[in-house]
Amino acid sequence: MRAVAELDDDSIVEPPLLAADPDDRNAGRLPNRRGWFAPIVRTLLICAVLCAGIWFYLYGDRVVGYVETATSAATDPALMAVYQHFDITPLPNVVAGRATMAAYLDMLRREPCDWNAVYKFAGELQNQGYRREAAKVFIAFSNKCKPSNVALSAATNILGDLSDFDEALKTANDLIAMSPAMPDFYYQRALIRQSAKKYRDAIDDYYSVIGLTDNVATLNSTVFEGISTSYRELGEYCEAIGPLQLWVSTNPDRNDTAVVRGIIKLYETMGKCASTYATGSDRFPTQGKNVILAKVSVNGTEGVFIVDTGASFVAVSKAFAARAKLPIDSNNGISLQTANGVSQATHTTAATVKVGRTQASDITAVVLDDNAALGNEVDGLLGRSFLSRFDVTFGSREWRIEAKD
Repeated sequence: MRAVAELDDDSIVEPPLLAADPDDRNAGRLPNRRGWFAPIVRTLLICAVLCAGIWFYLYGDRVVGYVETATSAATDPALMAVYQHFDITPLPNVVAGRATMAAYLDMLRREPCDWNAVYKFAGELQNQGYRREAAKVFIAFSNKCKPSNVALSAATNILGDLSDFDEALKTANDLIAMSPAMPDFYYQRALIRQSAKKYRDAIDDYYSVIGLTDNVATLNSTVFEGISTSYRELGEYCEAIGPLQLWVSTNPDRNDTAVVRGIIKLYETMGKCASTYATGSDRFPTQGKNVILAKVSVNGTEGVFIVDTGASFVAVSKAFAARAKLPIDSNNGISLQTANGVSQATHTTAATVKVGRTQASDITAVVLDDNAALGNEVDGLLGRSFLSRFDVTFGSREWRIEAKD
């Protein structure tokens, strides 16, 4: 009889599991061999990727454009007529193909003189960084579609912002030739001329702004500051005072500040010039006449003047200017709004202007080109460049003038 050995479950002995020994080089984690340099490398890589992404976001279109050019990517033939019409080089396809730009290009392909489309197209060009092309679009519209001072004004601003002063001045000249009575356009050209350091030309334009403006009190300080600053840059400190005094006179309560008085005092010291703003008081009969005449002395020379509160400057004829020995430079030409339309004149400065017992110094004056503008018996107009320094009242029998408190 064969014996069978039976073992119960508890009697089965399993072999023990292997335990990982940390000291065993073949067990556990591999040792960190990257050291302290790894985080720096990782940070540099992240920065490089971010910088590359930002750079491509800003300049990716140009890069794609260069690639298109290098690979001779053809411009859509349907758009070539648009580019030629506006005198611009073809845009990179990646720019022209954008939804907004493509829509405007398609409008202009069908209607090249559609002003709304032109205006929006030029705006989108500026948004995409093609500002010079936008200026060309505006100029081409005015030249090829219809004369537009709005288009030329926009082009002038763009070219001025690009510091292309030569082209900006050309466009500004065309703008003023188109609209010679608009003071805003002279102001545009004045800013460009001043930026280009053409200070005397800038002074002429600033004075034209004043001469063409019905109410000089509506002008902001930049016009008067522009004249004064231009004179200062030329080293003519005494002449720089007059525009500031004219600015003060337009609204003394607002403009007669300690800052302005300090600048005037500084220029008096630097130019070694004394200035009498306004002194004295007097009254004169009107005899019920609409046109008031007064005997006015300019630089010691007496003449007959019309008292004209609507004239921006003291204005004189050429003959009287010669007698009064007013300094005249034919290059200092400005435009004025008169009863007969826009007239030309030359601006100058009168050392003294006297009316009765009142007097003021450094008065801005203009010499009229038209000898017949004032009539045979009148030598000039007594305008706001003198009158605004005083309190002036008109009655049925007399008019009064006295220095402001």
